[in-house]
Amino acid sequence: MLNRIVAALLALPISATAAGAQAIIPDDVVDRVIAIVGDSVVLQTQVLEEVQRLQISDPETPQPTDPDYGQFFEDVLDTWVDRLIVLQAAAKDSLIQPDEPAIDRQVSERIDGLALQFGGQPALQVALQREGWTLAEYRDFLRNDARQLQIFQLYFQSRLRDARPVEITEDDLRRRFEEASALLERRPRLLTFRQVVVRPTPSDSAKALARAEAEALLERVAAGEDFAAIATANSDDVGTATAGGDLGWFRRGQMVQEFEDAAFAIPVGRFSRVVETVFGFHIIKVERVRGRSEVQARHILIIPETTTADVERARALGVDISRRAQAGESMIDLYDEYSDPIAPDSVSIPFEQLGDLPPVYGSLSGVTGDEVVGPLEYQAGSGTPGDVRFAVVKVIAVREAGAYTFEDLRTQLATQLQQERQRERILEELRAQTYVEIRM
Repeated sequence: MLNRIVAALLALPISATAAGAQAIIPDDVVDRVIAIVGDSVVLQTQVLEEVQRLQISDPETPQPTDPDYGQFFEDVLDTWVDRLIVLQAAAKDSLIQPDEPAIDRQVSERIDGLALQFGGQPALQVALQREGWTLAEYRDFLRNDARQLQIFQLYFQSRLRDARPVEITEDDLRRRFEEASALLERRPRLLTFRQVVVRPTPSDSAKALARAEAEALLERVAAGEDFAAIATANSDDVGTATAGGDLGWFRRGQMVQEFEDAAFAIPVGRFSRVVETVFGFHIIKVERVRGRSEVQARHILIIPETTTADVERARALGVDISRRAQAGESMIDLYDEYSDPIAPDSVSIPFEQLGDLPPVYGSLSGVTGDEVVGPLEYQAGSGTPGDVRFAVVKVIAVREAGAYTFEDLRTQLATQLQQERQRERILEELRAQTYVEIRM
């Protein structure tokens, strides 16, 4: 059984225990089974550990002497039961596989953060030893907790993709808004604009050379050479080349259309022909699939060379698009005809977050509405000619700061309620299929 206070360490820096905020299960508590869930049991001390973790992280959590403590304990037990039900259901789905490298990174980051709080890993080890744990044991505990949480999330993601809609009424939305309104901060001053982002287009001769290079690499792949090794040595995708072209898992809608169409049509273990996208020429190899909507793949990318002449043509096109936008042409039509499809066609962003965009977007800080700005020139990558972009921006609206209104949050509230009720329905279905006995 887990150490009786380590659960609290998940929510608080371990330094809190040194300050006296320790969760101690009374010595006179006799452990017993308080619930049976499928083929698993829930022990009283397990729920007490979770209760005490919550008490440490939130001072307003009911204490044993409070009149509503009994209901709070039952709510925690219900949550624990729900978690076990989902984990048992997920164990039967072979398509749900946790990302172990991601889990290891998460745990390492958590350990590193705690070590930093304590002034180094030796001090962290001393703090853990005071609670009866070694660093290795604590790392295993964190890894198991992170794995269970990821499986829990993956299961709901899988079920929610095909979940039937749940009716949400106007009254439901307004009640949720009233519940949340007291907790809402004031809405920031908001800028909404449409844009057309022009990227330089390589010449036909440059494209032909890049395609020929990709075709030559495809022949090597077809002859049996290691795909990952070829990607590492030859791919122009600097973000994935060192990992053998590994793109990880992705779903439909996350890649450009040509790439997605090819990736989801390739059988596991096979590779594509040369695929052309706005980025260049790809060879795609599918490693694993989850259902019909998620793929793990590698790719090799060959990017056609972009010259200064290509950049000048893009700059001139940006000037022309700006002139046409000022004359009243539709930004939507201009986007469809000329824009880099990777760039969003419209953006809503608080003024104080303009700094998160390329620096040239800072020129929008003084706009008041219904203006065309640009072309704004910026670098989208490492500084090569092909990384230059020219953005033509049309300001649609400037919303001043103030209190959030119901209409501001309607879509967000509807999405939240829809997902909450779909999850509740999924849990009800799982409970109906699982033996659950509460022994309180």
